Amino acid sequence: MFDHLSVGVRDLDAARRFYAAFFSPLGHGEAAASDSELAFGPGGLVRQFFVYPVSGERVAGLGSHIAFSAPGRAAVHEAFDAAVALGATVVRPAGAHPDIAPDYYGAVLLDPDGNKLEIVAGPMH
Repeated sequence: MFDHLSVGVRDLDAARRFYAAFFSPLGHGEAAASDSELAFGPGGLVRQFFVYPVSGERVAGLGSHIAFSAPGRAAVHEAFDAAVALGATVVRPAGAHPDIAPDYYGAVLLDPDGNKLEIVAGPMH
């Protein structure tokens, strides 16, 4: 359904460090970079997730979030821990959350600019 997704960030260099650490356990890496945007994707080869600098009080979209698939529970924890170490705010800690779905295992956090990110291993429903 989607060709790519983009989110705004206040500091492109900080976003590069954050998203490189966040995506590494999920098998994604930096695929392209310029002074005006960064792109990440599977194996660092395909540009699917873009970050670009913006200014203003509100950077993140209200009520929106992006969920990323993890290859397993360990990757959920690795991505979660890397994100928290680089300034993410925990919304839902990494682990099982049967209140969402019986087999749900994942985490939800806000990146340093308030973009809501979810990491999911296993089925949602």
